[in-house]
Amino acid sequence: MASQRIRKRWRRGSFSSLLLILGAISLMGIQAAHHKHVIQFTTVGTRSSLLDHFIVDFLDDVQVFSYDKHNQQLIAKEAWISQALGAKFIAKTRQKLVDHEKSFLWFLSKFVQNNTKHDVNHTVQVFILCEIERNNQIGNEIEIAVDGEDFCLLDEKMGSWIISVPEAELFKALLTSTLWTTQREQYMQEYCIDTMKKILQHSSIRKNVPPEVTVSRREAVDGITTLSCSATGFYPSSILLHWQKGKEMIVAGKESSSGVLPNADSTFFQRITIELPPEDTGINYDCVVDHIELGTPKTYPVHIRYPKKRSWTVTLTILGLVILALSCAASFIMWKKIKTGYSIHKCITLEDIQLDLQGH
Repeated sequence: MASQRIRKRWRRGSFSSLLLILGAISLMGIQAAHHKHVIQFTTVGTRSSLLDHFIVDFLDDVQVFSYDKHNQQLIAKEAWISQALGAKFIAKTRQKLVDHEKSFLWFLSKFVQNNTKHDVNHTVQVFILCEIERNNQIGNEIEIAVDGEDFCLLDEKMGSWIISVPEAELFKALLTSTLWTTQREQYMQEYCIDTMKKILQHSSIRKNVPPEVTVSRREAVDGITTLSCSATGFYPSSILLHWQKGKEMIVAGKESSSGVLPNADSTFFQRITIELPPEDTGINYDCVVDHIELGTPKTYPVHIRYPKKRSWTVTLTILGLVILALSCAASFIMWKKIKTGYSIHKCITLEDIQLDLQGH
């Protein structure tokens, strides 16, 4: 789906910049050097009516706002977020979102104007991204998708709209017009950049948390060894995991990754695995984890548990001690029987030893 592809691309793009500025604190009170603000619009409707229209707002991968057409209320995840932005800003933003419904309905009516099936439902998704680094704006991006397929994309670094399907040509003149460009730039500054800065200056959206790392090794019946490294419970989401053998980064082997996935508590999870050839048992491998809360990259070794094997020497020694102990016990009992007039010609059995010991 287009939304999944976009989020993956944003996540990859944030990794390299974050690693360059680990530990930086901005002068404006922003607690981490790199932040991103994502606003996602989703609309379902026909040319004549909207069945659903909702917005979800994320700051550094944590939801901060939501809105839908049924209650027409802008709801903040935490009360302090509304207080940080102010009642006037919240009211203005809410009215802007109500007005967006008319804009999306106009888009749908124009999109299906040449379609004879006017009552067919269509889904329109708009993804808005803005990023700051050290409190400076570093990029904006807008992508529109229709019915799960890319429609058009604006990357301000490229400075132009990319048309993905012929139907988008119908809107190109509007998208590139001076009036719409000016309105878009104002919107991005006021509702994407400025909103993000106000929230971050008031307080961090949540505290940073280092990852909990688990490394395991599993050997299959076909001789293939699989190494697994899991990092969970970390925030923010930017993290790098890779395998190394000795001091060399792994470039061979069948490696796979789950990607960065959200946990229920707004932290994140990632697992990487690697399949080794039968001749490689996984000795001397480490999982290297790089996250802002770790300070420097940490290595987590793969521990191999070998089965415990007793040597013949140890086994024979234990057996000899047991025989010696039984011999001493038998000699003592024989001496005692002789002393009391017991015939030595009668064999001493293990049963005799046990009964004699129980008697004492």
